[in-house]
Amino acid sequence: MAVVTALFSLLILAYAMRMREPDWMPVPHPVLLWWNTGVLALASAAMELARRARAHLTIWLLAGGALAALFVFGQWAAWQQLSATGQGVAVNPSNSFLYVFTGLHAAHVIGGLVVWAVTVARVRKHADRTRRAIDLCATYWHFLLAVWLVLLAAMWWITPAFVSAICGPLYGATP
Repeated sequence: MAVVTALFSLLILAYAMRMREPDWMPVPHPVLLWWNTGVLALASAAMELARRARAHLTIWLLAGGALAALFVFGQWAAWQQLSATGQGVAVNPSNSFLYVFTGLHAAHVIGGLVVWAVTVARVRKHADRTRRAIDLCATYWHFLLAVWLVLLAAMWWITPAFVSAICGPLYGATP
C-alpha cells in the first residue's frame, strides 16, 4: 500500500504542477463520480462487516465484492458520459488527469477483486487462513476508499489559484 500511496501522491503533484500551464481547463465534475463514491464507501462498510461477522460472513463478503464491481462499472459509465459530451481523454490535460486518476484507481479495485474472489472461494475450506484474508481484504478496501477520497479532493479543490498561492507564480511568468 505504501507504493500505491507514493504513486498516487506523485500523480497528484504532477497534476498540481501541470495545472499552472496556460492551456489548463477546469476538470469536469460528473455527478456519477459522487454516486460511485457512495458505492465504494458501502463496499468498504460491507467488507468491515464481513471482517467482524461470525454469522453471515459470506453474505457481507459477497456484498462487498458486488459493490466494488458496481463501483468499477460506475467509473466506466462516468467515462462514457464524459465521452458522449465531448470530454474525451485527449481533449485537454485536465481530462487526461481525470481519466488517469479514475482508471488507475479502478485498476487497483479490479486487482482487489481478484484477491477477493480467491478469498470467497476459500471461505468454507480454510477457516483460519480465510479470516486473515478477509482482514486483509477489508483493510485494502478501506485504503482504496481513502485513496479515492483524496483523489476526489484533489480534482475538485486543487485549483491553479490554490497552487499559485502555495508555490508562487509560474517560473518565467510575468506578475
